[in-house]
Amino acid sequence: DWSDYSHLWSENPDLHFELLNNKRNKHDGVFWMPFISFVKYFECVDICKLRHNWYEVRDSSNFYPVPKMMQAYYLTISYATELDITLHRKISKNLRIQRSDVSLCIAVINMEEQSNGNYRIYSMPIVSRRDQHKLISTNGFLQPGTYVILPFLFNQVNKYLDNTEFTIAIHSSHILDIQRIKLPLRIEREFLIKLCIFHGEPVRISKKSDNDDNQSDGVTIYELKKYWDGLVLLVENRHPSKYVHFHFRCTLSQNTLISRKDSRSELFDIIPPNYRQIIVTISRKSPSNSFTIGHDFEYMLSSQNFIKQGEGIKQKHWPKIDESQLSDDIHLPQCILSAKHN
Repeated sequence: DWSDYSHLWSENPDLHFELLNNKRNKHDGVFWMPFISFVKYFECVDICKLRHNWYEVRDSSNFYPVPKMMQAYYLTISYATELDITLHRKISKNLRIQRSDVSLCIAVINMEEQSNGNYRIYSMPIVSRRDQHKLISTNGFLQPGTYVILPFLFNQVNKYLDNTEFTIAIHSSHILDIQRIKLPLRIEREFLIKLCIFHGEPVRISKKSDNDDNQSDGVTIYELKKYWDGLVLLVENRHPSKYVHFHFRCTLSQNTLISRKDSRSELFDIIPPNYRQIIVTISRKSPSNSFTIGHDFEYMLSSQNFIKQGEGIKQKHWPKIDESQLSDDIHLPQCILSAKHN
């Protein structure tokens, strides 16, 4: 409507004078549109940041190079370095509908591999927000050392994706080196657990009586909202011998996706002694609309390791989760003692 020859300019002479008065070439490719049209047809704006004497490293790969594995990178830095990191998911216009169901995140972590084959993340110097656009970026400052870059593609509804290719670009104030590595998908569970512990908020539960001590039962509940457009709920059971019987209720949910398969409004879980569990992640579904999450929960300690009542009676988790030894289910309870210094 607002092309160079549009009648709208003559109907709005003040705008014509302000925006087109100094325009010399009507074929320069510059055009105007109302802001309401801009936000309707464009999801994001990319701004190229040019820095003098900075370095760039790029790589294109697949989020899942082989089954049950995710692409990651060793990052080696020799000098204190400032970085800008961008992750771009390759997606065609006809895949636009999938953008609301998957999301991206980048994290730079310190981790170690344990003797049992699991991984322990002990710091996250750089982490981006989880975002549903086709690209995300973050920045930070790193001291010399070796780190791991984790490019995540969160697909909570396990929707089939035609394309899982991506490009990562790292701009840095000093030369650095990256090397491709493959990590088991279960690293996502460790990442979410540590994200809750490092950046989540412990939930304070009202005491039942004056003699109760909130910390005496060894149970800590974390709610993560920072870095996550929604909610991640983690339960930690440090009681030496008793199981946590945890009951979660989603009382209100609008424009959200819930991570538990076949989930309804209620979840039941048994968390063993000295274990942690991601109970659920709830995420905004459509990035262009607001969302609402209403929830409550309750728990009790018991010597029994199964659900005592309800639809999931005699089970350990309801709805069920994959409890196999090498499961990459993010809801599988994870042992605390296997990760020292946690």
